[in-house]
Amino acid sequence: MTAPTNPDTPPRRRQPELTFLRLVPGDSPVHRLWPGTKLIVIAELALIGSIAPSWVTLGAVAALVAIGLLVARIPLGAFPRLPRVFWYLLAFGLFLNSLASDAPVVHIGPLPVSLGALSVALRLLLLGLVLVVSAALVGWTTQLGTFAPALAKLTRPLRVLRLPIDEWIVAIALALRCLPLLIDEMRTLAAARRLRYRDPEQQKQLRGAVIEIQDLVSTAMIVSLRRAHDLADAITARGGIGAIGDGHDGDFGWPDAATLVVVTAIVGALLFVALR
Repeated sequence: MTAPTNPDTPPRRRQPELTFLRLVPGDSPVHRLWPGTKLIVIAELALIGSIAPSWVTLGAVAALVAIGLLVARIPLGAFPRLPRVFWYLLAFGLFLNSLASDAPVVHIGPLPVSLGALSVALRLLLLGLVLVVSAALVGWTTQLGTFAPALAKLTRPLRVLRLPIDEWIVAIALALRCLPLLIDEMRTLAAARRLRYRDPEQQKQLRGAVIEIQDLVSTAMIVSLRRAHDLADAITARGGIGAIGDGHDGDFGWPDAATLVVVTAIVGALLFVALR
């Protein structure tokens, strides 16, 4: 039996949670694209956003990402839940930007507000948000194990320059693999911390706060070392580090070619408009 709930009690807000690099199951056209195609598209969008961070570029990039989300049928529950302090800091940063002197400047009572500085800050903020969502879209529609083989194929021409391509691919693949594990471990550690009894009087003292931080850091290090040991055993059982980039990542087909042509044409048009 479930305990009765008080109708006057406000519903509890869900805990903040990061959901990046977690596959959202599906069989959409975006899911079936070759992982290398998605990486190239993300690189092109990030490049044009860095070269020409205008409102036109922001609108075009946001439209492409929105189309990708709709085609991939990504639910709203896949988006991360951020803590409230993040939004407070974001609003405080915009407030500081509004105190600049970039024209045009309007006065709200005795307070001058720089619309020019706010426009620049909002444009860069929204562009960064769109690029983060586009990277998350790749993680939601791609198996983590296929990134390393795709990168190995994309960077094959660089092997002529005798660059340490294999080491770079192994580092990127391990980072992608470990980030979701690290998030899970930190969530478990935070839940254990909430269940742990803490003396209210000791919490008010500086020594108690230092001891708690020391315990959390020590626990995080122990958990990370255990995870690293388990991951090393798994890599050894599957053939060692050299086998990370040798997996199957799918085939390049006509949908990939069409996607690259369309996105490259749009990026080229945006670059032409920016350089005029």
